[in-house]
Amino acid sequence: AVEPRGAASTMPHFRVTYQVSAPDEKGARDIVDALCLEQTVELPESLVPPGTWINEHVVGKCESLRRCAKQPQFEGKDERDIRWEAVVRYADDTSGGELPQLLNVIFGNTSIKENVKVEDLELSPTLMGKFLGPRFGTKGLREVLGVPKGPMLMTALKPMGTSVAKLAEMAYAFAKGGIDVIKDDHGLANQRYAPYEERVRACAAAVRRANAETGRKCVYAPCLNAPAHLVVQRARFAKAAGAGAVLMIPGITGLDTMRHLAEDPDFGLPIVCHPAILGAMLGGGSQHECRGFSHKVLLGVLPRLAGADSTIFPSFGGRFGFSEQECVDIAKGCTQSLGSMPPIVPTPGGGMTLEKIKKMTQVYTEDVMLLIGGSLIGHSPDLVANARHFLGIAGRTDTYGPLENKRHPASSYPTTTAALTVVHHAPAHHESNEEIDKLQKRCVQMEKNVAMLTEMYLKEEKARKELEKKAAAGGHHHHGKDDHHADSGHGHHKPGTTLPPGVAAPATPVDGNYSKVFNRPKDGSWTWERIPQEMYKQDGGSFKGCSRFELLGKRGESTVFHVRYFEVEPGGWTTLEHHRHEHAVIGLRGKGEIQLGPHVYPVHVGDAAYTAPGDTHQLRNHGDEPFGFICVVAADRDRPVEVDPKEFLKSMSLKHALQHGMKESLEAQAKHRASMGGDAEPSACEWKPGMKKKKAEAAKAVESGSACEWVPGKKH
Repeated sequence: AVEPRGAASTMPHFRVTYQVSAPDEKGARDIVDALCLEQTVELPESLVPPGTWINEHVVGKCESLRRCAKQPQFEGKDERDIRWEAVVRYADDTSGGELPQLLNVIFGNTSIKENVKVEDLELSPTLMGKFLGPRFGTKGLREVLGVPKGPMLMTALKPMGTSVAKLAEMAYAFAKGGIDVIKDDHGLANQRYAPYEERVRACAAAVRRANAETGRKCVYAPCLNAPAHLVVQRARFAKAAGAGAVLMIPGITGLDTMRHLAEDPDFGLPIVCHPAILGAMLGGGSQHECRGFSHKVLLGVLPRLAGADSTIFPSFGGRFGFSEQECVDIAKGCTQSLGSMPPIVPTPGGGMTLEKIKKMTQVYTEDVMLLIGGSLIGHSPDLVANARHFLGIAGRTDTYGPLENKRHPASSYPTTTAALTVVHHAPAHHESNEEIDKLQKRCVQMEKNVAMLTEMYLKEEKARKELEKKAAAGGHHHHGKDDHHADSGHGHHKPGTTLPPGVAAPATPVDGNYSKVFNRPKDGSWTWERIPQEMYKQDGGSFKGCSRFELLGKRGESTVFHVRYFEVEPGGWTTLEHHRHEHAVIGLRGKGEIQLGPHVYPVHVGDAAYTAPGDTHQLRNHGDEPFGFICVVAADRDRPVEVDPKEFLKSMSLKHALQHGMKESLEAQAKHRASMGGDAEPSACEWKPGMKKKKAEAAKAVESGSACEWVPGKKH
């Protein structure tokens, strides 16, 4: 039954406007009455009859039901398909004040049924206050980018399969030409063509270099399409590496994951929302389907509620078929009043071309971010010129940055050296001196991490250029899968002849499942040619002075193990942790010690140590030179669990006599950990649990007599 608004409970409520398809009013009322029960108690009304507390306080109530004034018209329309608009009121308490449950109440089970679409959403001030929403919004994003007026511009680094070096070149060119946001294409994740950490370091550095030359404030936004337990870690890595924003795909990683990151005070970067997968949840379209969510709610209101500062969607006239009205509705969802939440930036794209920019600016007005990808790349080979052309036809007057050649007109936009402070629209909280001190120390550590990443990247670039010079001098080049062995690369010597002394074999491929060799440089340093040095982890809370090289297993090799080289500086240590997988350690440089449960053992060059599943362990260096070791671990492994050194010391002291130096080491770690504000984050590209290799592949290796015979899930 329809309940007038005047009879509503005094408890706070939120309202959902549904569109239903039914041949008459009775059919529509039946759908809505069933919906009110389905979305809350999932029981027939006879079990929660009117007058009971649950019926009055939990079951949804239909406040209005009316025939839609404008009925959709399309070819093949069933005359019984008459559209009705129903407004349903739900108690705020049904949502638990949490976004996942709010979405469940809004559409949950009813999304599986036919003839119902979520048309609009109205939250109470009480429920709205549970969510902080966008950290920046349109105004804050303009300040970040230094674009106080006119449309903001975005492009994408693509295609998938492009090398890190090429993507970085593109990022530099786009930033040099003035594109405000250079994002990863949503298909870039952690593929071997351009691994996440390597790509983020290189592209962020490229955009910083362009900004230093132009005086602009362009940002690079890497894609956070990652396993659930790695999304936040990759986001923090991106910030440490110098990214200025991030791209999220809530249709894959979840709207609440985006909300969690947006509300994290230690993150604080703009978030761009991408619509991949969300299309499966959309209604409307050319057939005016009565299902899913309206464009306005799914691509405008919900991303905004979840903390996005910009929401990408396919514009009318592109390759996805959105109508102009649907796009206007999305823009309304981005800008309409939503409590104290700031408006966010509609970002139309999806196969748009430079020729359509004028029409887009007319429809979306000035507060928009125009996304052009393939058309911008294909306009001409000169990406810098393409970007400047994009600025011009979008009506921007800052064709050149304020630091560029004075012969060019300088930016008419004001610049400022003041630090940008953007806060959530929420009550301020005064932090204690101790908390502020911890935050300052974390900032110092983050700056050190950025410096370390930059140094690693520069070393890698230097090594790459030296190899290219050697290859050019020797006439060598790399080949594909089928021919990389075909050409010896030894000049014009005939087959069967003996090569002169000193003629080296051609360099083996870095990526792919090919036989390969990585040599250390002739200067004797503990690095490997063509292999970048990486950070041990992102945060220094649980470790000190550690770095790593991923030697074998993560670049396309079919191994069921990974071979890594770790190095611990004098006075440093790895994370005290345990996990379900085992690993083996072999000392390679200097000397150190390994904690295995309650005991400590020395590790010298050539010594081997095995860590059994579940054993708490750690490697430390009390010497005066670096301690380096090889660690061999399963490719498919679980996530390590960090152990608090203070609690571990307390537990071991109750059960065992402690070896000399163990107490002092753990106490120093506890103090260091506390000063850094808590736990360390695992690697941004940590491998998730699960079987990477099929059993058939392992069995095949056994049949071939491999020295590394191994069957998943079986100990030999």
